[in-house]
Amino acid sequence: MMPLLIKLTENDKRILIAICIVVFLVFILIGYLGLLIERIMKRQARDLDTSMHDVVSTGVVDNPRYFRRIAFKKNARLFYKQSRLSFLLVFVSVAFLYFYLLSIRNYDLTFLFDYQTKGINTLFFIFDWPNTPHAIFFGMNLPSGWPPLLSAPHFMIEAWPSYVFVPLFTIGMVWLFINIQALISRTFRLLKMSNDVYKKSLDTVVPGADFKRTKE
Repeated sequence: MMPLLIKLTENDKRILIAICIVVFLVFILIGYLGLLIERIMKRQARDLDTSMHDVVSTGVVDNPRYFRRIAFKKNARLFYKQSRLSFLLVFVSVAFLYFYLLSIRNYDLTFLFDYQTKGINTLFFIFDWPNTPHAIFFGMNLPSGWPPLLSAPHFMIEAWPSYVFVPLFTIGMVWLFINIQALISRTFRLLKMSNDVYKKSLDTVVPGADFKRTKE
């Protein structure tokens, strides 16, 4: 292994180091992303406990089947309450785009992501990824540099429809996705808790705790 590394050129060594760093960062990112999603879903699922605590503790709901029926209803109501604004954002953005396309009599949506004059990409750096520099490394054709810059951020008045639609639609859809994820998290928890809450276990039983001697 060492003789092979010694024979590598400086450019090959830089590429090897860059690949190792990228792979390492990708694994770290995936790990932290997984932990973040897990924590978010656990926190979202706790909303079910708040909704069901009183009806369970007072004995109004006293069996798994009734628990699931009430919990599903509360879960759906909570989803509706949380998702109203996100649905509204999506609806308003789609309605705006529809009437704009109707007014110009052109239904081609490719302009939304144009980076020259009419698209939202005018606000971002756009790189020519297909023409990324490559180099041969261990017989593999790998990227060896940053791609050429096609466009720098610039404001275009012609792109105002894209500036309105894309942010509104994106925020609405991301918000809606989070609410759907919360709905799924609460659904998994209610299915689990519907059994766990009413499950009897000998692990926590105190012998004679429920027995009351009557006086003769």
